Amino acid sequence: MFDFNAAEDDLPSSIWQLGIYDAHCHPTDNYKRLAAALDIIHISKLTIMATRLDDQVKVHDAATQYPERIVPSFGYHPWFTHLLYTSQSPPESKYLHYRSVLLPEPPKEFLDLLPDPVSLSSFIEILTENIETHKHALVGEIGIDRSFRLPKSGKLISFEESDTDDSSSISSDVANGHNSGDTKKLSPYRVKQEHQTEVLLAQLRVAAKFRRPVSVHGVQAHGVLYEIFSQLWTGYSIPTRRQKKKEKEEQKFVKVDMEGGTAQSDNDPLPFPGRICLHSYSGPPDQIKLWTNRKLPVTVYFSFSILVNSRYGDKFKQVLRAVPDDRLLVESDFHMAGKTMQALLAEIVKFVCEVKGWEIEQGVRILGTNWRRFVYGTDDL
Repeated sequence: MFDFNAAEDDLPSSIWQLGIYDAHCHPTDNYKRLAAALDIIHISKLTIMATRLDDQVKVHDAATQYPERIVPSFGYHPWFTHLLYTSQSPPESKYLHYRSVLLPEPPKEFLDLLPDPVSLSSFIEILTENIETHKHALVGEIGIDRSFRLPKSGKLISFEESDTDDSSSISSDVANGHNSGDTKKLSPYRVKQEHQTEVLLAQLRVAAKFRRPVSVHGVQAHGVLYEIFSQLWTGYSIPTRRQKKKEKEEQKFVKVDMEGGTAQSDNDPLPFPGRICLHSYSGPPDQIKLWTNRKLPVTVYFSFSILVNSRYGDKFKQVLRAVPDDRLLVESDFHMAGKTMQALLAEIVKFVCEVKGWEIEQGVRILGTNWRRFVYGTDDL
């Protein structure tokens, strides 16, 4: 496990001034610290993730108040998906709902700890409104997690009351979208993959409709996620050079007419988001080739954090070497804006540059270009 106290920001100000971007973080878990932190940290922009119903408004407020420093991302994290029901009408009782989405089936005593679920459709309305309000907003954090277990307390605790900026503030059962590591505090209950997938697909439809990038969480689900996304883009392909010249448009996709055997122009919204970030990617190196196949009608990025990825040792280095230079992003994945967040970002920048054989300045420029292309779709801003 990474020692937070060892994190150090020794990058000179000239390097920070080049532009270092946090591709994935959660500072609204400590919203009251955000304003003061933005005055002292050198991170150019924070890509802030929403994860559950009650923090969507916090991400909205932060992006509204600090548009020059924050890119918002709205979504429902897989850890919280049990709190949503997907049927058109409310379940007869919360007990029936939770027994249908959790495995193994929990006893009444545990279900008593859980709140009444809310409808997925009502959340999608909130998501859509936020995406329409913020023209550069992402959809995230979304995804599939096959390893996560609910805490025995039934509660996924916020950091809102914490006043510290170090590792000692991480005392809940859930932190930064990752297990605390203390399995004694965890129940045996998991959210069914089918339920997580239904929630994920609903959010992907919003991202596709508004052509927004997505930030995706995947734990023990790398093959599953690839299968979900590949089903969405089945039948679509990158146009040939001749088609590109004819259409005179870059990045135009075509849908293959399977009956006629010809390709026809499709100006309707695609059924998948065009830019995907697999955040804190922990999958095998060989799967990167699947996601970065140039024939795919999407651009897939891989983001890495010291907080999560450093635990994988040599495998982490192998993964970094396998990621194409133009698909690599860095993140803190931290729950509080401040010196620790900045130090974590500096550590991952230095580590990536070391493994890739880049000079720091070169690496920062590459990573900055990648972030802008992921978020905005272009580096020409």
